[in-house]
Amino acid sequence: MKDLFEICGECRHLSDSEVVYQLTNNRETSKRVNEMLLRGDNVSIEDVCQLLTPARRDMALAVIELYKRIIDRRSSRVIIRHSEDIYNLMKPYMEDLEVEECWAIYLNQSNRVVRKQRISIGGITSTQVDIRVILREALKCNATAMILCHNHPSGNCRPSNDDNRLTECLKNAGNTMNIKLLDHIVYGDKEYFSYEDEGRL
Repeated sequence: MKDLFEICGECRHLSDSEVVYQLTNNRETSKRVNEMLLRGDNVSIEDVCQLLTPARRDMALAVIELYKRIIDRRSSRVIIRHSEDIYNLMKPYMEDLEVEECWAIYLNQSNRVVRKQRISIGGITSTQVDIRVILREALKCNATAMILCHNHPSGNCRPSNDDNRLTECLKNAGNTMNIKLLDHIVYGDKEYFSYEDEGRL
């Protein structure tokens, strides 16, 4: 029996409209989505799901959630070696978000991912992050290192002054607890900013 990854691989050779048709079984819906893509509209999964019948929408959202969980289980074996590993690990969670979210990745002594945890959900321009919550979760899973990730819905991945302050505070707090902050990744539009790569940790 084919798994979800094999099915996704088979769909890669299809055009956008063909993929939508596979999902909707409706040529009119497929045509509408294709027109949106050709215009360069910022089409999200939610936009596509809104065009589906209620039953197909529920099925599509369930498949997306299952796919994320499978990735999550597979990624639990991932070893973080550099910023690109972090970017690829969290990309399914951080892409196409309309509001800011902040996540923490917790690692063991071998830099193997122990746990991923969403810390906060905010608005369009910011999200409140409590350092105590990040450290509490790190202690719960016996992490020896951590990585912070958050997105900028604007698409601009350059960190703000608030991002800089948060990074410095978390780094210092982590050092006190002997839990090292390895990186802070800011997700933009198909690109990212790494504090470690930029020598700012």
